[in-house]
Amino acid sequence: METRYAVNPLVCPLAISLACLLPGLLPTSLVDSLQYHHTAIAAGEWWRLITGHLTHLGWGHLLMNLAGFWLIWGLFLSRDPPHRCAYRLLLMMLGVSFGLWFLTPELAWYRGLSGALHGLLCWALLQQTRSQPGLAILILASLWGKLAWEQWLGPIPGSESLASGRVIVDAHLYGAVSGVILWGLELMTTAPWHEDSA
Repeated sequence: METRYAVNPLVCPLAISLACLLPGLLPTSLVDSLQYHHTAIAAGEWWRLITGHLTHLGWGHLLMNLAGFWLIWGLFLSRDPPHRCAYRLLLMMLGVSFGLWFLTPELAWYRGLSGALHGLLCWALLQQTRSQPGLAILILASLWGKLAWEQWLGPIPGSESLASGRVIVDAHLYGAVSGVILWGLELMTTAPWHEDSA
């Protein structure tokens, strides 16, 4: 059986899971130094733009996000080389952080992977429209319906109790927009602009 790449595809989800689990084992003061924090980032603590997405409000919040990540990976990303999964997730994290920084500057702090996961899911569904357009478009419509609900009516009922804290719905929106942008950029860079004339 041929393999498309030498690295085990489980490397990406396992590494992301470990990176999210480790902060949960650290003292609270150290976790606080990793979370997205607007004032601290303004003071030069740029690592928080990434590490904030690896910190969580509690074990319930963490497990919920990791379950979502593994589901997205298993359904859509497991056939891609691990480094592509990692760099896309990294770009989603940055997209959410910059969205929060520029568009929601009043937000003091943020923790969690859910914003980046919304971006990864949106990107994956857009990719899926090439092979299963009907199902992908249906799920995309549901995803954007959820985002619209959150923007106008607030978090989905029950989500804050599951997360053990406030749900930052803007992070979900910025993540999804980042997914659309990344998909569009990748589409443009792979489009056959120059076709041979008949």
